[in-house]
Amino acid sequence: MVLYSRSYLFKSRYLYPITDRIKNEIFWFGKYLKIRRFFYNIDKEKILLFGYPKSGNTWLRFLLYNYLNLQLDPTKNETITFDQLNNFQNNIMDRGHTNLPSEGYPFFYRTHQINIRIYKLFDKKIFIHRNPLDTLISSYYFYKNRTDPFNGEEHHIKIKYISNINYYVKDKIFEWIDFYNKSIQHADFIVNYSNLMTDDEKVLSDLIVFLGINIDPQKIKRATEFSKFDKIKKMSISHNQIYGNGPKDGSFNGVFNRSGKENQFFSELEPETVRFVLDKFPMFKDLYPNLIE
Repeated sequence: MVLYSRSYLFKSRYLYPITDRIKNEIFWFGKYLKIRRFFYNIDKEKILLFGYPKSGNTWLRFLLYNYLNLQLDPTKNETITFDQLNNFQNNIMDRGHTNLPSEGYPFFYRTHQINIRIYKLFDKKIFIHRNPLDTLISSYYFYKNRTDPFNGEEHHIKIKYISNINYYVKDKIFEWIDFYNKSIQHADFIVNYSNLMTDDEKVLSDLIVFLGINIDPQKIKRATEFSKFDKIKKMSISHNQIYGNGPKDGSFNGVFNRSGKENQFFSELEPETVRFVLDKFPMFKDLYPNLIE
């Protein structure tokens, strides 16, 4: 995930050297030109989903694509797999993909990156956010469970991260806040993970309406049932896809879908870390009122 960390010019620890900034700008300008050329003769509506890693991006995609799959074949009786999901939704913005969608599916990109210039190429932009405490806990284990944990970080930072989840959360909260503040300004449709946990049928229905897709309440209900965490986890085991959207080359040693639960931070983090995050992001209580008394 080197490119992810380098997409920010400022981090909590230091200012990136000018050479890294130039490399970063060249990388993104190349991706912008490639995607813009690809879009030039495509009349389909161009849709982008973005969110910080481990914010529920994949869950939202499962909900949407299980619904679309039912629209095409109402006889389906179980969730699609991770591999099917990534075949149906086959474009990643920061990789500069130029794939046409499968027949019957929308022209849909996804990313965990921020690049406003490329964002502007899309007709509809969907942003999903999850409370930063649980997001960063999930992110911590996702990047820790690698043969090379926290790849792309300096060695002395890796050591601190590996030994101390509280250090990781307090360091990364600045990155999360920057991602949230920039994303919220450019989103046309916003999904709050807490609302998705409370009423996934309503959130999926609202998304379907926003995308201009025909809505069928019965298929909405079935799609949300197919997309429950226990169903996704069962599928990942039976299809040998516990890596989920993690690396398939064996470098990821964990389980992609850990639990999806909120309020993990009460048992995972020190109270001082929770207070630190709430102080740095005072909007927390307004956005996620049911998580903090």
